[in-house]
Amino acid sequence: MVWPRCRWHSGSMRRRYTARQREQLIEAVQTSGEPVAAAAERLGVTASTAYFWMKAARATRQPQFARLVSESPPVPASLVLRVQGVAIRVQSGFDADLLRAVVSALSTGVA
Repeated sequence: MVWPRCRWHSGSMRRRYTARQREQLIEAVQTSGEPVAAAAERLGVTASTAYFWMKAARATRQPQFARLVSESPPVPASLVLRVQGVAIRVQSGFDADLLRAVVSALSTGVA
């Protein structure tokens, strides 16, 4: 949307505002939470123009994204092996050779 420059239009009661006035009003409302009507009055802008500017600013604003964070960390996948009454919890990334040696030792009764 292209915003007009400030100038009085001859033959008309319509007032034109500067881009700086528009930016000041939008910034005042968005950052300080000042009501649109109050900011408009303080900056010498009609309330209807101020509301129009705010509507246009919302329509042209880039979408905002939020990072989704789960409440609890993911639980790694695991498997429980039972050999000779002994439970062995095996998680992802386990050492296969070590597990093989432990299961062999438990199966043969070697301690």
